[in-house]
Amino acid sequence: MSALLPRLLVAAALLAATPALAAKKGLAPGERLDLNRATVAELMRLPGLGERKAQAIVAHRQKTPFRRPEEVTKVKGLGPAWFQKVKAHLVVGASASAASAAATSAATPAAPVATRR
Repeated sequence: MSALLPRLLVAAALLAATPALAAKKGLAPGERLDLNRATVAELMRLPGLGERKAQAIVAHRQKTPFRRPEEVTKVKGLGPAWFQKVKAHLVVGASASAASAAATSAATPAAPVATRR
């Protein structure tokens, strides 16, 4: 019976860690995260970013929303070297695909509207 207790404790610890481990699925090559909208779990998918740093990003943006991706380096513990590794995955505001879609629709002339006389 005494040998069973340590095994149960290990199993409980692994089950408790499962959500954090599941959230650590990496980002796809073209995938981007909005620093002002991403959840802690989404931010944790960035390389080298754990739960505490993700929470620090969320806390920072609640005080001062990010205007540019580079501003994430103002969060304690996130420096220029880390930013260089992840900058391709970071956006602020509309994502690149949404921004390009908006630019395309703005550049496309609207169809003429028929009017009755």
